[in-house]
Amino acid sequence: MALINTSERYGSFTKIFHWLIVVMFAWQYFSGNVMTGMERGDIVAGLNQNNYYNWHKSIGLVALAIAILRLLNRQVGQLPGWAPTLTTGEKTFIHRAEQLLYLAMFVMPISGYFYVMAGGFGVHLFEVWRMPNPIGKVESIAFVAKWIHIISGYVLAAAVLGHLFVVFRHQFFMKDGLLRRMLPQRKS
Repeated sequence: MALINTSERYGSFTKIFHWLIVVMFAWQYFSGNVMTGMERGDIVAGLNQNNYYNWHKSIGLVALAIAILRLLNRQVGQLPGWAPTLTTGEKTFIHRAEQLLYLAMFVMPISGYFYVMAGGFGVHLFEVWRMPNPIGKVESIAFVAKWIHIISGYVLAAAVLGHLFVVFRHQFFMKDGLLRRMLPQRKS
């Protein structure tokens, strides 16, 4: 299998970055909801609220790095053509949803970073290294960044749900194998 995209199929790098982002976004939504719903002293799945916050921030920064690599990878090679079973409306929707997803891959971690740094919370990267705070505590920046982070989370959720709807419709109702385009290739 090719590492980069070709006109016939997605390459290994695209597929790896796709599924890494899927796993990271799933963790981020899970941890974000758990950590904001916890009381001090609560333990969920062996982690306290501070653990969840630190891992949420750390994974967010890793997701940003992967998003950058994903975007760079997209510039190499070419995209395969549209699946032949997609309607014109689905192609338009997928294109717009993809733009929102790419935007969210950058807006979510950057706004989160500005929120925690300007809010004075900081980042204790993987609970190993306290990152320096180049912003300092600036409540107005923290307030704006927090709301950008929250609102973009809802926009991201809507784009993901729409994306899943199209994929599941094709996979389970049309049974055209659309999902296979993003799965690892098996040798015949």
